[in-house]
Formats: sequence, C-alpha cells, structure tokens
Amino acid sequence: MTLSPASPLKVDLLLAIDNSSSMADKQDLLAAAIPTFVHRLLVPRCVDLTTHVAVPGDGAGCSTVRNSALEYPAVSDLHIGIVSSSLGGGGSLDVCVENASDTTHQNDHAHLLNRTLGTPEGTVKNARPTDGNGGNFLAWLPLSDKNNAGKEAADVNVTIYGDAPFEPETQFAADLQSLVAGVQERGCGLEGQLESWYRFLIQPDPWDHIELNTNVPPRATLVDVDATLLKMRKDFLRPDSIVVILQLTDEEDSWSDPMWLNGYGWTNRTMNFPGGPGGGAGPRGTTECDQSGNADCSSCAFPGSAKPISKQLIGSDPNCNACAGAATGCPQVGWYTPASPTTPIAAADGINVRYAQQTTRARYGFDSQFPIQRYIDGLTLPTVPDRDHESTAQRNCTNPLFVEDLPDGSDTTQGALCNGKFGTRIPRMVFYDLIGGVPNALAATPVDWTKVVGQDPEHGLLDGIDPHMRQSIAPRAGLEAPGSTYSLGSDAVSGREWNTLTSIVGIDLQYACTFALPTPRDCTAPENASACDCSGAATLSADGPPLCDPQNRTMQTRGKAYPTIRELRVAQGLAEQGAIASICPTDASGYAPAMDAFIDKLGAAFGGGGQCADASLPHDAHGNPLCTLLVMTSDASCSGPGLSVPPPDVLQAFDRMYAAELGDASSCATCPHVCALEELESGPDSVVADCSGGPPAWCDLHPQAGCADLIEVSRSAQLLGEQVLMCPY
Repeated sequence: MTLSPASPLKVDLLLAIDNSSSMADKQDLLAAAIPTFVHRLLVPRCVDLTTHVAVPGDGAGCSTVRNSALEYPAVSDLHIGIVSSSLGGGGSLDVCVENASDTTHQNDHAHLLNRTLGTPEGTVKNARPTDGNGGNFLAWLPLSDKNNAGKEAADVNVTIYGDAPFEPETQFAADLQSLVAGVQERGCGLEGQLESWYRFLIQPDPWDHIELNTNVPPRATLVDVDATLLKMRKDFLRPDSIVVILQLTDEEDSWSDPMWLNGYGWTNRTMNFPGGPGGGAGPRGTTECDQSGNADCSSCAFPGSAKPISKQLIGSDPNCNACAGAATGCPQVGWYTPASPTTPIAAADGINVRYAQQTTRARYGFDSQFPIQRYIDGLTLPTVPDRDHESTAQRNCTNPLFVEDLPDGSDTTQGALCNGKFGTRIPRMVFYDLIGGVPNALAATPVDWTKVVGQDPEHGLLDGIDPHMRQSIAPRAGLEAPGSTYSLGSDAVSGREWNTLTSIVGIDLQYACTFALPTPRDCTAPENASACDCSGAATLSADGPPLCDPQNRTMQTRGKAYPTIRELRVAQGLAEQGAIASICPTDASGYAPAMDAFIDKLGAAFGGGGQCADASLPHDAHGNPLCTLLVMTSDASCSGPGLSVPPPDVLQAFDRMYAAELGDASSCATCPHVCALEELESGPDSVVADCSGGPPAWCDLHPQAGCADLIEVSRSAQLLGEQVLMCPY
C-alpha cells in the first residue's frame, strides 16, 4: 500500500497553455479561476470526521474547526511555471515562421514564460531569475512556516512569496493571473501542445534550433542543445516534488516529429507540400487507406516508392491517378484541391485540417506525429530516448523527471544529459490534468473512454464513440438535422453542424462543443482581427460557424473547441494519474468546478488528516500492526530522528514492488533508499489525537472518518518522496 507524499507537500505545477488565435476567451476563464485554485492548494478545506462534509480551511491546520482534519496536507513549497503551445514551424519555410524578435510568439521554444500584456510587453518582477539565467516561474516558500525550516530564499533562483511585506497569497495569485494573460493568442496555429511540456520536462537533450540542408527538397537537422531550457528546468523541477501538468487547449495536438522520414517532418507543416499543387493541399492516401487498419496504406506523395506489404508501385494506385472526392477536375491527380467555398467538400484540403488523429493516416497515407505512447511513457517510465534514438524508441537516457540532480546546461555532453542518478520521485507522483475539447457530459467521472475516443483508437476502431468526438470536415452522422445538411436549429453541445468550407482558414473541422462567451466579440474591431471566428465574407453565410449572432454575423457570441483526441488519449493512458474536464464551461462559474475537481483528485492522492488503510490490516497477538511504514529519505544510514533500518524481508518486498512499478523487474538499481519510520502508538484500540508534535513518526487512529485504520504521519517529519506501508500479505 502506498500512502501520500510526506507532509508538508512540495508541488511543481506546470501550466501548458495553448496560445493560438482562438484561446483568449479560454485564457480569461483560466485566469479567473486561479485565486480560488491557489487558495485551495495553500489552505486546504477542513473535513468533518463524522459527516465527511468539507468546510473552508482555517489556515491553522483545522485546529479551530472541531472534529475535523485537513482534506490533504497544505502545500508549503510551490513552484508554478507556464509553457505555451508555440514551437514554431518545425522547419517549415512558410508556416509559423518567426521573425528576428518573434513579436507574434510563433516560437516560445518550450521555455518558461515571464511576459505580461502591454505595449511593450512586461514581466513579473518576482519571476525573473535572481542570477540572471533560468528562473521564469513563481515560487511560494514562506520561510516563516515551520514546514520550511532550514530552507533559504537563496535556494530558489527567483524571488519567493509567502512572507511580509505584501499580503502573500493575493499577490502570488495576481501575478500568476498576469502571466496567464501574457501567454496571449498570437502564437503558432499548428500547436505543439504535448511536445511543449515533453520538451520542457522530459526531453534529455532538447535541440536549440532546426536547420534545412541544400537537398531538394531539403532535410531537417536538429542543431545544438537548448542550454537556456535546461537551466530553467533545473531551477523549476525539484527531485522530490509532486509534479502536476495542467493543460489548457481547444484543438488537437499538431506537432510533427522534425526527423520523420529522415528529416521531412516539416513537409506536413507547409502550405506548399513538396510535389503538390500548393495552397495547403496535401497528397491523397492510396486505396488501402480507405480501409481502416490496412497496413499497406501509403501516400501518393511518393509515387516512385513501393507499398510496404504488396510491394506494388504507389504511383500505379487508382487514388494516385484521380482527383479526390470524385471531382471532375483538380489541379493535380493524386492530390487534394485547395479549399474554397466552391470546392467539393470531399475534395477540399487545407493546412488547418492536416492534424486529426482519427483521420490523418487515412486522408494522407502517413502520420508524421510522435506516437501518443511516447508522452505516456515520458510521464511514467524511468528512462526515455534521446533525440537520436526517437525513431527506434531505445530508452537510453535517465528520464529527467526522475533525476536527482538535473544538468544546468553548462555541460551538454551526452553523458551529462543522459546519465543522471535517480532521485526519489516515482511515477505516481506525476499527474496530467487536461481542460480540453470534450463535451461536459463525457468528461464526468467515471469517464466512459469508449464514448470519448472510441473502442480502439490506436487501430482506428471508433465503435461506440460519441458523434461530437469524431474529427470530420463534413457533417457527422447523428448530428445533422433531418432534411437539412446544416440545420439552423441548435445542438445543445456543439451548436450545430456547419459548412466548414466557410471557415476563415479555408477549411475546418466540426466542433466537439461550444459555449456562450461572457462578452460578445465584435469581429470588425481591429483588436480582434486575428482572433475572431466571425470575420471574412465566407463566415457571413447562414451555414457558417455556429458561433456568430444570426442577426449580426460579424458579432461572435460563442466560443468553440475541437475534439482534442491526442491529449485525451494521454490522460486515458495515465489512468488514475490523469484527469479531464471540458474547455466549454456550462455557466458563469467558468473553470472553477473543473479546477476544484482536479484538486479533489490530487487531494485523494496527497492524503489528508489521515489516510485510510486496509480494514484487514493484520495485527499480532498483542494487537500491534504487522506492517512497516517506509519513507524515502536522504538519510542513508537511517540514523535520523524516528528512523531505523528496515528488516531485510521488508526491504526485499519494497524493492520488488518498486522495480515492478518502474518496469525494471530484473534488478533494483534504480530503487531509492528507504528507512522504517517509528510508530508513536500502536494497537487496534489506540487513539492519538494529534500527530503534529515531536520527532518524525506515524500513528494510527481508530475509528474515525469511517476507516478501520487511519494512518497519519507527523507533520513535522522532513521526509522525501512517498510513504509506503509494507504488510506481510
């Protein structure tokens, strides 16, 4: 049985925020929810031990609230940083190209962001690195808190919050709101939502930039190592903290592996795909691509190559010798037609629909994106590939998420970046929370994943999926109105199906959900020119986006989200470590309910004024528990207060459990050091009312909060990592 990390809690929270052109309304909603979110982390609620009802926290460990305990230990050491979804064009010469100063933020490099709205843009003073390098995050560390005894402001490369002269929590939350607003919505429209946090937290050797060689077409090369990112990572990410990624996005993850097909990943991110007609039109898939899961599916972009199974010449395939969508004419056979309001929808293509996990391979005959499992593995496995081993998935580097002492960028040799010693964090201390494109009803707990992503999305089997979660440019079966392709009526979830050829980007996808904007947006106003869905002649049509006021179609009254399938599948793959919520709020409360639900789930993992143990915990003849509470600690000799060397059989049991969890059952070279923690009082009838004083220890409380055994660890215990209750089952 694994219990919560030792109190006090240390948390590193990374906000991964989409900064493409449709995100301003969602960023505002996130910013509005931040003060309450921060308060619940720092001042947990009190839970009545009889009724289990939660009431506001008292800021004093619930000592003034009778018969109550904290819902989880307060966070007394907190880092919060932000990365955006903009990673540039990935080598593309005509999409998401950054200028010298990158004032539109086409490439934020997965660096932690310290910018605020304004002309010129500003920064948050306390997020600046105190040594001039790294930093760019907020740190809550009240040194007056007894839980932070022995820590110093100099330990953190930013200015800490939590003590006088200003009211600390209010200022901390206000500065975080400023940073969220500073992410803005002018970034790259082909977003790297998953890659941004993977690059910052996990990639052992993040590249500095991409160069194209002189081949025709050119191949990409990943050049140098981003030392700035490495320094930010080292400053932000502690080896023994709980890590939480909170992702906010309204669109599918749209990043290509730059080294796909030996350096041609950029081709899927360009308006002028090599060999094609241009205008954003991509190549057709061969006839096998019309059959779900056919391994011979290939792309008409490579007519001189052979299909992988049949070895037939791709160029001889019927699809590669005809126009798409049975069109009577097209710019080039074997390719789609650049989208326009007059292009048949089955023949139309554009870069805005280039990335859709359900349709990309069938549509184009290839998929240039990283496997979704790569991101799940990055949050759960002790080793990951460096960039030279991505194609073979050879995990040759220690995962930075689990490294004790991260490199600071001063040494970028392979050994320095890949051979780090394991720290005390283990996978169940890492969480992924998504506010994304999914209807509210489908995000409700427990999640029916078949309705969200289909029966077997990895192999293209979408049986059982809710129609709102299908990625489609055409109206979806079950959502069109009878007798009318584009109903002017209302669908309570997505508004209605619409003519995606009336999109301002040429062609678009149907929506997963829509929601009422708190304040309608005038799309004729200059300040909204690049961030409005109801501008341009095409959108004025009555069958255009269901986001515009029917009486004034240049006024946007609703926000939107597409099915964010890849992000949702990461949350699904994380199981209990993942959580989802809809980016389409149902009322004025915005994202507050979603953020509350995330904290509730984290709190259950953190543990509270006690953690329920198994009711069948064995006891000896004298009523003493036959279990040992192990703690991960830096005290290798187990000579500290309350600590002792565990019995050999207990250590062996722990090593087996830990090695199995990390997928390394053959040895336990990566297992952390553990010590046994002294028990204050034992026996099935013992009651210890307060475990907060004295040396580190643990006690069991009987019977409270409906638990047969309620285990509490002394709040004064300065311990690392997790607590694991080892019992002779």
